[in-house]
Amino acid sequence: MGIFRNLAKILLSTAFMFSLTIFIALFLLTKFTEHPTLKQIALPLIEEQMNVTEEQKETILNYLKFRCENEREIEIDIGKKIIIGCEDVKNLSEENITNYFANKIFDALYFEKYECELKECLENKKFEYFLSFDFHKAASEFSKYFLILSIVFGLLYFISIESFENKLLSMGTILILTSLPYFFIDYTSFLMPEGLIWHKSQAMIIQNLKGQASFLLYFFIAGILLLLAYFAIRLRKRSLLTKNN
Repeated sequence: MGIFRNLAKILLSTAFMFSLTIFIALFLLTKFTEHPTLKQIALPLIEEQMNVTEEQKETILNYLKFRCENEREIEIDIGKKIIIGCEDVKNLSEENITNYFANKIFDALYFEKYECELKECLENKKFEYFLSFDFHKAASEFSKYFLILSIVFGLLYFISIESFENKLLSMGTILILTSLPYFFIDYTSFLMPEGLIWHKSQAMIIQNLKGQASFLLYFFIAGILLLLAYFAIRLRKRSLLTKNN
């Protein structure tokens, strides 16, 4: 019976850590792919790729104003079809026109409807799917499933541990281990080449990931408290045994 009990504990602890790790990864991915967060990161990259000169900005602006003399909105195909409202054109200038187009392009990419699922999109090399609201919804759904699995396996593993202090030790260790990605993100800037990390979008990615992963600090604190409680109980028992002897 002891062998089966130990085997069950190993399997449950592995399943708990695996499901909790996957949940944390999917939760961070869900937060990262939210429209405001992803847009803030993507806009500088899109503007950089546009590479529009001042003369081109003036030409585009004049073209839009000309079209708006007889139309309420303009449909433009630049790889993705975007709709430009003529009310917006009134507020456009050479200084903000690339930012306006970058916003439109990102929204067209993000809210595009994809007929393929994750596997099909990968096979068809539709990598823009990972910048879409459809992918955000899929990641959110999967994160809920793994949250439920984490709770179930965590409870089963907690029940399978006999002594109270071993429960404290095991759960505290697992919580600390699962909180480690936060510290890795926090010190990522020291692990990457200096010229690379300070690119605007890359710095934003790290900053956003760090902010989204801040909840892992609660895991770390809870784990430390559980381990302190474990060592306090062990020391108390040892002192009582010493007195009795």
